[in-house]
Amino acid sequence: MYKAMCLTKHQAREHEELGQARMTRDLNDVRTAEEYILNHCQDPFNLDEVPEKLVNIVTGQMASAAVEASLSSLPSKGNAAYEDFINGRLVEGEVKSFWDAVPRKITLTFADMKKHLTDNNGKRIVMDTEVLFRRLLAVSKHRDVDFKMVLSYELAAVPPSLFHDDGALRKTNKADLATKLESVCEELIAPPPVTTDAKTAYIIDGMGLVQALNEDHFKTFNDLAEIVLKRLIRILRNPLMDTDNVSLVFDRYNTSSIKSAERQRRGATATETLPTHQIIGTRTVPNFRQFLKGSGNKSDLLRFVSEYVMTNAGDRLPNGKSVVVAGGCHDGQEVKRVSSGGVENLQLYSTQEEADTRMVLHAISLSSTFQRIIVRTDDTDVLVILLYYMNRGMLGPEVFMHAGHSGRYITRERYIPIHTIALALEDKFCQCLPSAHALTGCDSTSSIFGIGKKTVYTSIRKQIESGDTIVGVGDIRSPEWMEAAKSLVLGLYGSKAKKCKTLNDLRYLLATTTDKSATQLPPTEDAFNQHALRARYQAMIWCCSHIPKPELDDPVGCGWFRDSSGLHQTLFTQESAPAEVRDITHLYCRDGECTDSSNCTCLLAGLWCIDICECSSSCQNAMPSPAGLEDQDAT
Repeated sequence: MYKAMCLTKHQAREHEELGQARMTRDLNDVRTAEEYILNHCQDPFNLDEVPEKLVNIVTGQMASAAVEASLSSLPSKGNAAYEDFINGRLVEGEVKSFWDAVPRKITLTFADMKKHLTDNNGKRIVMDTEVLFRRLLAVSKHRDVDFKMVLSYELAAVPPSLFHDDGALRKTNKADLATKLESVCEELIAPPPVTTDAKTAYIIDGMGLVQALNEDHFKTFNDLAEIVLKRLIRILRNPLMDTDNVSLVFDRYNTSSIKSAERQRRGATATETLPTHQIIGTRTVPNFRQFLKGSGNKSDLLRFVSEYVMTNAGDRLPNGKSVVVAGGCHDGQEVKRVSSGGVENLQLYSTQEEADTRMVLHAISLSSTFQRIIVRTDDTDVLVILLYYMNRGMLGPEVFMHAGHSGRYITRERYIPIHTIALALEDKFCQCLPSAHALTGCDSTSSIFGIGKKTVYTSIRKQIESGDTIVGVGDIRSPEWMEAAKSLVLGLYGSKAKKCKTLNDLRYLLATTTDKSATQLPPTEDAFNQHALRARYQAMIWCCSHIPKPELDDPVGCGWFRDSSGLHQTLFTQESAPAEVRDITHLYCRDGECTDSSNCTCLLAGLWCIDICECSSSCQNAMPSPAGLEDQDAT
């Protein structure tokens, strides 16, 4: 009131936060935050694609079972703590003082999902990657060691630019690459009308079709399989498609697979290779999403669906039209065609594990008979492989990738013209695309922190236009492939990388001229070599899609190692830190005078105590002054 009385007629009475300038600034801040979330994070506003597990929307890291259970129980723990506080302190006959401290509740979070580092004494140490990196750098600064040599080690339990602290692969938004590739042509919400003599074949990612089913629409396994069959028949009867053949292609779930880490990230566990339920047609489907987490369950379900289609489709298919089933038979190599005339075997037996490559194999085979091929999938990997083979001239004149979905709130189905995009892009770009995509993040390889697929697309096109050596990544079997891969990745770090010949040089340059964190530095040459071997192996699989039974090397030695639990990524081959700074317990020297090696870890390791040790000022193991060192040398 008094404030209002003091106002002159020229002064506004509105609150300062309601001013136009403040409101404009707040609106811009909201838009900036929204843009960052949509472009760099798991979209929390998309209710049609809610992750099956608890996920960190910034990093994409999936919570472990223990962390998910801990965080999911927070509301009930909070309510229990509230009731305990009320009943113990405020009701009549309370047993605690109102002012007594509330005991801390232990809650596991994403920060608890870290890999340990082993010191020279075999001690398991768990520490934040950034803290560990900075402390080891501090040690190296005070030890008589080459700083550039120190930075040639990761200085962490895992390569932080490639892996999360718990050892999980870093992931990027693969769909950003698809968006950039699609931008070179017009978006089609339906394929162009077919000519009278053109034939169309439709290929479906079988597991993608099953996972997209709404569990509210079926009760038993027979109901589920019937929905799949009806969708296949609907495609064959659609006059706009004018399709004569539908191929249903499934993944094979091998027990030792390079995709094991990705499947575990999506919710499967290493122990879920065996089925948890027996599938009988009339039996009620259990919790569908939980059921699909196990590879054993998925294998049995795909076999059941395949058998159901082969048994029941024949009498319901239009004349002259057929359904091909691949990967879902008891023998995963078998391919069978169902028509009104019955079921027959096709000679397209394949040992390929992924439906991605097997769909491309079928597309190449069908291109000799059909003028138009439509591949139904949302996977960017398939888009990359199709562009590679379209550029090689191994596909028919018209190939579309049918992507998108009809959601609860929005429908965005589209037909991506592979043939149009391949013509618009340079030949060298299309040939480099599989390797470049694998090097910068796919299902079996990690992405590089801070480098998204849009940056990859733009950088590679510029490097190719400038005649850079990265074109060598287009030849998977070339002995120069590794050097070309390093050149490609160096180019992703911008202008500063032009001064560097190796990733270790770039790490040193960025660490000494910028304030970048450990995750923002590129991987060491050693860690990158293992990453590149994995990328090359994956690109080799993609580039052998036209071969039904490709002869591939064992992944062991190609960036993976095998133990009793399966395949795992080889993070690096050298130690995580050089011997001079490896034992981080040197940071905690507390002996006092440091005369007893059993108490002073620095003395035990034969190293000087440094100023960040916690020993007393009377330390007898302190680094002498330069003059003192000269006297020792003279002696």
